[in-house]
Parts: sequence; structure tokens; C-alpha cells
Amino acid sequence: MQERRGDPRVEVDVEVHYRTAEEFLSAYTRNISGGGIFVRTPHPLALNQSVRVRFTLPGITHKFECNGIVVWANTPSSRSGLPAGMGIMLEDLDQESRRLLSEYVTTRAPAVTPDKTP
Repeated sequence: MQERRGDPRVEVDVEVHYRTAEEFLSAYTRNISGGGIFVRTPHPLALNQSVRVRFTLPGITHKFECNGIVVWANTPSSRSGLPAGMGIMLEDLDQESRRLLSEYVTTRAPAVTPDKTP
């Protein structure tokens, strides 16, 4: 299966707070990239739902806060085999946050080895 993500991802388990117009929620991440975050939750929000996201990363004192949008969701009853949760695209990270997040992912992403099949 072809990977559709454009950014490298790293596994990370941190608490993320997200707010909609109606409620304030907390959950934990599963992975993160320079452009998005996967939030584990048995109650994913609807596609295209706008959220305000806030989180920190291990080893970084910077607090990340930005708007996001739910770009995919997987319910617990899904037969896809994927964990329940939602993918949130991070929309308006400031320049410093974007730099720190990119460095975090880059320094922790596994090295990709070239395919050696003939």
C-alpha cells in the first residue's frame, strides 16, 4: 500500500487539548508530523470540524497552539483495523512552532534505507 502522507511521522504519546465551539476536550496523540497530529479517541469529531489544538512535546518547553481541522476519523466500530481517533491538520502554526515541530520530527524519524531489490 502506497503511503499518502507527505511529511514524515514519529510516534509520540502526549496529551493534547482541543476545543470546538461547543466543548473543550483532552486526549492523547499516537503520532505527529510537521503538518498534522493523530489524536486517539473513541469519539472522533466530524470531518471538516474546526478545532483549536494545544500540546507540548517531550524535551521541548515550547507550548504549541494553533487551529486545526479534522481531515479523517476512524470510529471504534470501524473494520479498518486502524485505531480509533482522528487526524487533525495543523493549519496556522507560527514560524517558531513550525521550526521546532519540524526539528522534533526530523531528529526522531527513522532513517529510510534505499530499496536494494534488483
